[in-house]
Parts: sequence; C-alpha cells; structure tokens
Amino acid sequence: MKRTIYILLAACIALASCTKESRELLYANQESKIETFVQNQQKTDPDIRVEHNGGATRVVIVEGEGVELTARGKATVLFAGYNFTSGSVSNSTLFATNNADFASSAKWALSDSTVFQPLELDLTDKDLLPGLRSGLEGVKEGEECYILFSGKHAFGKSKIGTIPANSPLAFRIWVQSVEN
Repeated sequence: MKRTIYILLAACIALASCTKESRELLYANQESKIETFVQNQQKTDPDIRVEHNGGATRVVIVEGEGVELTARGKATVLFAGYNFTSGSVSNSTLFATNNADFASSAKWALSDSTVFQPLELDLTDKDLLPGLRSGLEGVKEGEECYILFSGKHAFGKSKIGTIPANSPLAFRIWVQSVEN
C-alpha cells in the first residue's frame, strides 16, 4: 500500500513538473513574440523608446510630458486591449477598448456609448493586471504607447471572457493624465 502511494505521489509530482515546464516554455515563446513585435516597431520607427519593467515591455510611440507615474499613482487612459497570442495587434485580436475610434475601425457596433470614457487606473489596485501595472509605471501625460506582457503577467491559468488561459496581452494606451 505504501509503495502504491509513493508511486502515485511521484507520478503527481512528475506531472505537475511537466505542466510547469510546459507553461514556462509557453511564456518564453510569448516573450519571444513580444520581442519580435518590438524589433519590428523599431524598424518602422527608430525613434520609439522601449522600457522593460517587471515582466512588461512598453513601446513608447509618442513621448509624454511632465511627471512620471509612480507605483502608487493613478493614470487616466484610453486603451485598446489585444489578445497577443498570434504575436500581432489587429482588429481581429481586439478584445476591449474605450476608444471610440478603435471600436469603429474594428466595426464594433455598441449601443452603449458610455463605454467610451477615459478609464482611471490606480497602480495600487490589487486587481490590476501585474503586467499592466508594471508597464504603466513611468508613463507621462500625453504619452502613447504599447504595453505588452506574457500570460504569466496577465490572467495566468484563468480564462477570462474570450481570453484563453495563459494568453499574452498587448494594450495600446493613450495617457490622458497622471496623478501621484
């Protein structure tokens, strides 16, 4: 009986280890796709700036002005969120936005126009995605950027709405204001 328990325990440990290893491999592949996206952005516009922080990559398209957002601050933003599993951002991978222009270009027909309001994000909010929190730290008012991160820094093993578990995400952000 003890031998059977030990064998089952060893099998469970081995299975968990394989699952963890495959998930880490998945995240490494996602981070590679993020790096390829960043390199392509830099080829298109060599003036963009890239910041890495806490598992997130921020690609600054338009520089902002003023004070940088600190880890305890708030930012008011417009955004477009993308499932980055394919390694690209497009209308077909857009899952959420509060930017009316992006919703229109994606041919989203929404009857509730109240969703097109700037969103205040508090970096101390424990429910804010870790990748988004890390990526927003340091933004300035007027900045336009992409924030990209692997599933490890997104929803992890949880499926949320149309976003599969362990999915990498990309957000295009337009910073309206910063408050520290």
